[in-house]
Amino acid sequence: MHLSKLILNPRCREVQRDLSSPYELHRTLAHAYTTDSGQDYRAQHQVLFRIEPLSHATALPAVLVQSATAPNWNELPEAYLMHKPETKLLVPTFSVGQTLAFRLLANPTKKEKRPDRRQGRRIALPDYAEEDEITPARGWLVRKGEQNGFHVLYATTEAFWLGMDRGRATKNAIPIYGVRYDGLLQVTDPALLTSALQSGIGPSKAFGFGMLSLAKPQ
Repeated sequence: MHLSKLILNPRCREVQRDLSSPYELHRTLAHAYTTDSGQDYRAQHQVLFRIEPLSHATALPAVLVQSATAPNWNELPEAYLMHKPETKLLVPTFSVGQTLAFRLLANPTKKEKRPDRRQGRRIALPDYAEEDEITPARGWLVRKGEQNGFHVLYATTEAFWLGMDRGRATKNAIPIYGVRYDGLLQVTDPALLTSALQSGIGPSKAFGFGMLSLAKPQ
């Protein structure tokens, strides 16, 4: 896997557009990959991305991009980047019982059937509950861990609506519910965890959700 860190130029018009609409960012990143005609570039190259939270008021916007294929960042728009991208090759190996720090920006939802329509709809799982009860958003993470080879030891959460500005949807943006999870996990199945790392977790990956990042605990 190839992991790149892109430091974006906040004065670039394309960057301003992409930060306000991650789906536009998804389309911009496609330029870095040579994709077969009629194929989705994210599927062909196993691309996942995430806009990182700003560490302080004057921090430059950063995007992490992970892919099975080496990207060519020279194909991005002129003046899009502030610095030469940092790219490294990852060969993850895990062992049962290993403890790792993690970050996951996810779209925790569930499908709800609609009797009058063939297609169901996705509804957001909120990050609040009655006292002493696990929130639906945290329950979602626990279930995803069981399905993807890890057990959640500890997690903080930050819920938000992507595409909302002061409580209203921004122009040409569809609000999407998201939760940022940071914490510690314990590996239960190395093969499943490796697959989750490569494929991502949960829906809405074209909007910057699903990328799981792992590191040794500090």
